[in-house]
Amino acid sequence: MIRNSIVAKLWLTIVGMVCVVLLLLSLLLQQFLDNFVFEQQTKEMTRLAASIATLIRQNTDLARAEAVALQLAKVSGNAHISMAIPLATNAHLGRIYQSLPAAEQAQLRQGQPVAVRGGVMGHDTLAVFESVRPAYANGMGLIVVTQPESVLDDPMTRMRNLIVFATALGILLTTGLAFVVSKNLSRPLVQMNRAAEQMAKGNFRQRVEVVTTDEVGRLGRTFNQLAGELQQTIAALSVEKDQLSSILSSLVDGVVAADLRGRIRLMNPPARKRLQALRELTHDDDGPVETLPSGLMSMLATVVDLNQTQVRQMTWQGRVIHATMTPLYESDGTTVRGVVCVFRDITEEQKLDRLRKDFIANVSHELRTPLSMMQGYAEALLDEFGDDPEQRRELTGIIHDETLRMKRLVNDLLNLAQLESGHFHMNFARVDLNQVVGRVGRKFQALAAERGVEFGVSLPDEHPVWVWADSDRMEQVCTNLADNALRHTPSGGRVNISVTAREHTVKLRVTDTGTGIPEADLPYIWERFYKADKARTRGQSGGTGLGLAITRHIVMEHGGDIMVESCEGQGTTFTVTLPVFRNPEDEPTNHPATDDEAR
Repeated sequence: MIRNSIVAKLWLTIVGMVCVVLLLLSLLLQQFLDNFVFEQQTKEMTRLAASIATLIRQNTDLARAEAVALQLAKVSGNAHISMAIPLATNAHLGRIYQSLPAAEQAQLRQGQPVAVRGGVMGHDTLAVFESVRPAYANGMGLIVVTQPESVLDDPMTRMRNLIVFATALGILLTTGLAFVVSKNLSRPLVQMNRAAEQMAKGNFRQRVEVVTTDEVGRLGRTFNQLAGELQQTIAALSVEKDQLSSILSSLVDGVVAADLRGRIRLMNPPARKRLQALRELTHDDDGPVETLPSGLMSMLATVVDLNQTQVRQMTWQGRVIHATMTPLYESDGTTVRGVVCVFRDITEEQKLDRLRKDFIANVSHELRTPLSMMQGYAEALLDEFGDDPEQRRELTGIIHDETLRMKRLVNDLLNLAQLESGHFHMNFARVDLNQVVGRVGRKFQALAAERGVEFGVSLPDEHPVWVWADSDRMEQVCTNLADNALRHTPSGGRVNISVTAREHTVKLRVTDTGTGIPEADLPYIWERFYKADKARTRGQSGGTGLGLAITRHIVMEHGGDIMVESCEGQGTTFTVTLPVFRNPEDEPTNHPATDDEAR
């Protein structure tokens, strides 16, 4: 707990330092006072010894001098005075003198006092030696003033207690002061720590309360400024990130950013969908999900080696992908840190380009044949070919037929263009589908008989089949399907048109037993000018190649659908599904386009 608290650390540090200083100061002060008391006491005893020596030198009466010395000793307290004048008269003091070190003896012979603590006078005794040479005595005399050291204990005890009290009071005051100081010093740091923890969790609104102008206060203000700048920066980055995410999500093209090892760092939904489908195709579901496929990995190696943008066209799952990979650099602008790859599915673009080229070629082919025939027959008429009016009438009839055929082709192209643009004029009304199919069947009965094809119509007899439709356009649908079936059914075959009414839908089926459509050609039969039998001549097929495309658009405009089932060599079945019309209240809201829209 203490290791994790800056308040406790500061408090303990300050208190510890003050305690150490006070303890050292107490020891030094106690030592100083002890020496001071000893010196003062020694000086006092030395003055007493000097006074007695002066008294002895001035008075010849030794007994009187001793009496006065005793009085002085009583006045001085616990002092005890011993004298030997001369020294030879007192054997005890003589032995004491002889036990003193030679330096102290020499000091006494020179007339200087000597103070001794313990030693010759006892371990707990303080003694001062003073030499005296009175005129009436032969030789040096010795005055010894002694006092027990216990006399010093009382003032030392009082001083020691005072030092201990002062030390304890200082420690107590220091403890409180240190706590207050450490709390004030650490409060901004603690607040900054908490604010930093919240900022690490994403909350950049935290601020530190600044109440001082010192270094800690400046640090707090700097922290608040840093937090504000960081909050604005993070907010700006979040906005940019959201914008980038929205842009990437709205892109149709796939965008992938990866590091030098091919690990994906950024990927938009189209790229994720395409890469996931590619992994499922290659049965790599157990592999790492966030890595580039092998085709892009080889491209990444080339980009890193050459440090240049690479463009490739690859085929994935039958789709043509145009990939552009560009290197990403570090902040120095030279070190490659990864790549960003943009790949676009250009399958539809290539398909549309092919359809455009085929459309131009098909239209040119369809127009060139009748134009060539018209040119040839017109030149024959200009050259007055033949004198027989019948021959001239036949040539004129051929030119007329080819003109009508060109007109039908142009009309079909205009109708298809209007259907695709949504400006085709429709006159919707309640229509009995049985009547429409019946009219178409009657038109094709004679033509089917001429070609030796059995033609049948199957209609429900019990009640009409009502649909919300344009009668003429639905008849055009039936006509196109029936004509297509007759043209591809050889003699001896059968073509049948049937109507089946269900609860919510009506199904119109046109079935033939003709040559059928190859399975590979089924997805393309709705395209303009597409013909499954590439070797079929115009005399055999007769059509312009636009009928099924127009039929499909008309059915879609009626809210229905058209499907085809075919088996090559066995026949084909086209099924048109339309919604049932029950009563006037159920009329759809899609009304025909206005004349302005049609134009």
